[in-house]
Amino acid sequence: MRTIWHDMRYGLRQLRRSPGFTAVAVLSLALGIGVNTAIFSLINGMLYKSLPVRDLHELRIINWTCDTSGVLWIERYDGYGGITKSNQRYRGSFPYPAYREFIKMAQGFSHIFAFSCFEEPKTINAGGVATLAHMQAVSGSFFEGYGAQVLIGRPITPEDDRPGAPPVAVLTYSLWQRLYGLDPNVIGQTLTVGQTGLTIIGVLPRRYVGPVAGGTRTDFYVPMTVEPRLLDDEEDMLNSYDAWWVQIMGRLAPGANEAQIQASLELPFSQIVERSEVKLGKRKLDRTGIWLQEGKHGVLGERRGMAKFLWYLEGLVSLVLLIACTNLAGLLLARGAARQHEMAVRAAMGAGRWRLIRQTLTESMILSLGGVCLGLLFSAWLSAVMASYLFDPSKYQHLNVQTDTNVLMFALAVGVATTLLSGLFPALRAGNADPSAGLKESTSRGAPRLRLGKVLVSAQVSMSVLLVVLVGLLSRSMINIYRTDPGFDTENLLLVPVDPGQSLNPPKNREDFFYALRRKIAGIPGVKSAALSDRTLFDFERWTVDISIPGRPDAKPGKALRLIVSDEYLATIGINLLQGRDFRATDTRNSQKVAIVNEKFAREFFPDENPVGQFFGPGDYQIVGLCSNHSYCHMVMGISPMVYMPYSQFWRSSEMEMTYAIRSVLPPLSLVPAVRKAVAEIDRDLPLEGITTQKLELRESLAILHQFTLLCGSLTLLALALSCIGLYGIMSYRVARQTGEIGIRKALGARPWDVAWPILRGALILTAIGVAVGLPVALALVRVIRILFYGIEPHDPLTVIGTVVLMVVVAALAAWVPARRAAKVDPMEALRYE
Repeated sequence: MRTIWHDMRYGLRQLRRSPGFTAVAVLSLALGIGVNTAIFSLINGMLYKSLPVRDLHELRIINWTCDTSGVLWIERYDGYGGITKSNQRYRGSFPYPAYREFIKMAQGFSHIFAFSCFEEPKTINAGGVATLAHMQAVSGSFFEGYGAQVLIGRPITPEDDRPGAPPVAVLTYSLWQRLYGLDPNVIGQTLTVGQTGLTIIGVLPRRYVGPVAGGTRTDFYVPMTVEPRLLDDEEDMLNSYDAWWVQIMGRLAPGANEAQIQASLELPFSQIVERSEVKLGKRKLDRTGIWLQEGKHGVLGERRGMAKFLWYLEGLVSLVLLIACTNLAGLLLARGAARQHEMAVRAAMGAGRWRLIRQTLTESMILSLGGVCLGLLFSAWLSAVMASYLFDPSKYQHLNVQTDTNVLMFALAVGVATTLLSGLFPALRAGNADPSAGLKESTSRGAPRLRLGKVLVSAQVSMSVLLVVLVGLLSRSMINIYRTDPGFDTENLLLVPVDPGQSLNPPKNREDFFYALRRKIAGIPGVKSAALSDRTLFDFERWTVDISIPGRPDAKPGKALRLIVSDEYLATIGINLLQGRDFRATDTRNSQKVAIVNEKFAREFFPDENPVGQFFGPGDYQIVGLCSNHSYCHMVMGISPMVYMPYSQFWRSSEMEMTYAIRSVLPPLSLVPAVRKAVAEIDRDLPLEGITTQKLELRESLAILHQFTLLCGSLTLLALALSCIGLYGIMSYRVARQTGEIGIRKALGARPWDVAWPILRGALILTAIGVAVGLPVALALVRVIRILFYGIEPHDPLTVIGTVVLMVVVAALAAWVPARRAAKVDPMEALRYE
């Protein structure tokens, strides 16, 4: 231990003598470590942060397993999304009767509690104001079993969760602040949901975190026995074995045996499955079982999918850390070559090979430790910025990205890996010091050659090329997308989603409601036209229909995207009707079913004939119009076959929510107050949320790709900076070691350019080698994510040329300062130094 402390003090003294080298090395590592730690902080906040409740080790999530193909398949239920196998998702929650049976049969739980899996918002009335809020139903033992406390009032108890009990609600802090302005007299007031009034009995603290900590928003809690009334569902969800809508958790009793608990639950669960009609694919659930999962991290839900994306991102940013490690290894090799005489002296005085290796590794460890400390400070800021940039604050309001033990351990592990990756080769080189050769005069032994250092620089360039190619392709794709005509007019188009079912007093006839509201909106000054559709053009939820051509058995069946619209929709949106007619008032449920298709549909299903007048199935629809192509769902997806069907003929029109497309001569957002007034004149208890413009929706549909491009661009700039530092370090070392030779050449008549050119040429050669190796690898790897590219191929020539030019410019800039320094060497000063 004393020897290690001596090595550390000696290493600190050596690094202090080279402040420039130390600053560059620590800063390079801090950037690489900081970015990686920031991404891990997000992953840690989503997956590995413990819930802020008591006795976490006692919490268990009750999940189930089953067999689907003759082999027992045990795949854990991942929260609200269900179970996943072969890209198919199945419900993994329980029917409410299972919760009642578990209470009776389970042995070893001090508490068993349940909560609902519904995420759709409900319309509430608080103080005469109708708004949307997210509700969660919980069992009477939820708050006691989960271990949550209330800020004011009291929690829901088993007495509140019994049939006939007065309906009550507990508010979250955010809803209390939004609707009641933190009024302490909120206890006892009434919150109305539908036709049911809920008495507010409590408010949760600001820092309360539910068992579903991220990806799902909750505004207020109600007892389980109240929820069926609030859902307006004809099915008796409290007694139905087919409605799987409950997630169950438990708290272990002291000394409980989990194997026995699991066995006690499997029999009642198998009986529940037998009484249920729920199937997995086309088969009944077979060989079911119970699996108890640790509950200290809560139910993961949507967080698992987002965390998966972050792990992919972690893999990408680890490339930056690898570049930083390679950069430091090259700098250490150059520094070690400059210290050959020192190492030779130490070896001549009796220092063994391991002693020299240990000293060099110690110095590398000190640099890594400095990088870890500075990187933690950088990551604390960066993780907070990325969290606000990537995540919806309404869903991830409790996402905790603060540094904890997990983050510190991750940073420490990265520091250890950095020490080994960057310091191992320089340490082995130092351990091979030859006293006889190292003690010779520097003039006789010449400048040491750094073959390995040059290899490392070329490796940095190769890894940077991968990022540059990726960002180049993504940037070209974004440019192509923004230049592409979507096929309709996005200017002055307001989108207003309306769901009459969210009203406190839903209309009996939605079709009459929609057309009455359409007439009022059309009468607003500045409105040119208004039409309806069941979804917007850039809604990520797509509905497809199977297309068959009657009377043509040889025709191949296919699929087309479907949109339910009103008359004048195409004209309002700005899609050209090329042939035929628009929908009419005479197109009713009792008349011939009609449809309008786009050009892509016509080319695919009627390639050599006029589609107008033709029929297609299912449903025996007649094509009455042909419209131009346009983008749908996402610009990157390109053009797909489209089928427009009239709302007046659609069989589910009485259950649908629709979006009003309003074309105006005024700025579209200026119409919002008038539209709200028009809705209030028909139904004042119907909240309107999600109003946007077509341009904003188009921008939001590209937001993920845009953010990913910006993030990759930032990483690429960082990688290029690190590569530039590495190349600069090697070239600077070369100039420093060849000062005497340069002085002699200049004394013999060499011009400044004759001295500078070999330095620049060496940098360009190393860059050319790196590009030659990295470019084919990059072009092969980017094919994996070619779905992200639009309008270009992975081997896009312009991107390839741009990458080569950029790397040459970076190499020239990195070598320019050392080359300029060499060109200005004074021969007399250099020879006097020799």
